[in-house]
Amino acid sequence: MSRLPSLADVQVDHNGRRIWPNLLSAERAALTMGPTNTKYNDPLIGIRVLGFLVQDLWQHSQNTLGLIPYVELIKQITSSLSISGQIVGSEEEAEAQHMRLQTLGLSFRNNLIRVFRSNGGPIPKQSDHSSRPSLDIVRDRIISEMKTPTTAGNAHKHALLRDGYRCMLTGQYDVDSVYLHPELRSRAAATHGLIITQCAHIFLENAQDGEQETSYAASAMAILEVFGHSSTAESLVGGSVHKHFNLLTMRSDLHTLFDHLDFWLEEVENTYTVVSFNNKVFEMALPPPPRVTFRVDPELVAACRAKTTNPPALPSPSLLAIRAACSRVAQMSGAAEQIDQILRDLEDTPVLAEDGGSAHLLSARLSQSSCNPHVKA
Repeated sequence: MSRLPSLADVQVDHNGRRIWPNLLSAERAALTMGPTNTKYNDPLIGIRVLGFLVQDLWQHSQNTLGLIPYVELIKQITSSLSISGQIVGSEEEAEAQHMRLQTLGLSFRNNLIRVFRSNGGPIPKQSDHSSRPSLDIVRDRIISEMKTPTTAGNAHKHALLRDGYRCMLTGQYDVDSVYLHPELRSRAAATHGLIITQCAHIFLENAQDGEQETSYAASAMAILEVFGHSSTAESLVGGSVHKHFNLLTMRSDLHTLFDHLDFWLEEVENTYTVVSFNNKVFEMALPPPPRVTFRVDPELVAACRAKTTNPPALPSPSLLAIRAACSRVAQMSGAAEQIDQILRDLEDTPVLAEDGGSAHLLSARLSQSSCNPHVKA
């Protein structure tokens, strides 16, 4: 976890510099709470999420997202401070400002964790080894399916076809696909072995129900609206989380790291740089190339044109940029480390979810801490 930069070092515009002393004051107050602070240090995490998000959005305002997210965030912070030109000097007002900033920061933490940080393993794809239809037959069938909504059941096979049955980051071929389609074997022989692929979502699958589904939907809407993508928010929350623009075919171990916010993708001149906060994150696995280019499989493009059907969309640069911003902030602020600690602690709790997971406990604790930043763990 890093401290917020000083006013002299922070990289923001004049609007950001105007509210920065308030963030530094709130950070100092959280640091001086000492032993009375909660185990998970919620007040400090909340302030640092907010501060690093301000700086990150300004530093990346020249990319796909532009200035809209930065302006919106400054507006929300200013509203929380209730200032109009100058800072109120009373100790009571300062403490109230700190609390409002902490609550705002924790709400961002909770929202980004709910829609980006996966706590469970991905749903395995369903493979049918009873028959081996040719690639052409499978391609034609999936092209015809593309006219209907993509579901959790067919999202992976759609993404696999779009990506040429390969991991989008490493170019390695999916082992099940090569087994089913001998036509792929000669191509796969030129890559670094066969691997298990999974369907990674930029915004997580909304595979929950009831109260958790409502929390997810609200969080997705909140994040996308701040980033100026209300229409995309409505699309995702409206049941289209499995659309092609939200999907990436990814090697299974990389998918886990991606879902844990351990690395992200930053767009650079129509390509993507693979970035991690920790250089050792790929230490135990074959790392992806430092820069990758996404493209729809050329054979699928040709087949779609022959059938006067639009090829499936590639992953959305805007959604990837939003996820990248949230991943950077989660790592810099300590929020990612905090969530890992909460999950480790929840593994030891005697109260477990019916499916053996702890997602509902994490969600409950996040909701509790956002209502009261000083809640005891």
